[in-house]
Amino acid sequence: MLRFCAQSTYSQSRILLQPLANKQITSKLKAISSCSNIISRHYSVKLRDEKSNLECIYYGPLTPQIKGVKVFSLSSSVAGFLAQPIIIKEASSIGSMSLIVALCSVVGFFTFITPILLHVITKKYVTEMHYDPATNTYTATTFNFFLARKQLNFKVEDVVVPEIPGMFTTLNAKGYPLFVEARHFSDPMHYAKLMGYDKPMDFKLGEQDDDSTSK
Repeated sequence: MLRFCAQSTYSQSRILLQPLANKQITSKLKAISSCSNIISRHYSVKLRDEKSNLECIYYGPLTPQIKGVKVFSLSSSVAGFLAQPIIIKEASSIGSMSLIVALCSVVGFFTFITPILLHVITKKYVTEMHYDPATNTYTATTFNFFLARKQLNFKVEDVVVPEIPGMFTTLNAKGYPLFVEARHFSDPMHYAKLMGYDKPMDFKLGEQDDDSTSK
């Protein structure tokens, strides 16, 4: 009888305490989930704000073509470099020194000279340009020799427009030549600022000589 009463009281207390424990666990889980949502939302807003500061104002239309040409040039250079010992071995079996020199010069030209020439021509081409209105800073993106993106940060004060522009050179930013096209800017005012069109014009009429002034 006593055992039956004890079992009944234990079951009743278990029935009464189980909902309370479940409520406490669910409330704690809800609090933890809400805190995690707040933290994730806070950090996601920060990352989005940091990325939204940069505004893409220019995109070079020849970027895919330049990338494809450089990939083909680098891959052919690697293949030529690996095949050069085989070519020299086959040419030496013939026994003609002039043939060996001709083959080595042709393979060496396509292996070493072509990538260097392509890099000299395309290293000034700006693929993208971004603008940060908070700091008034421009970021120009170009390709290096191994087709990796190279970024250059500069301001309008760092830009020098040459009087006689060189080959594939529109302006110099911190001494580095860059090539851009005016029609591919999303806002022409940025191109005007970089080229100095918003500054007073200097017609450079020159000064008269003392002899001409005295006459």
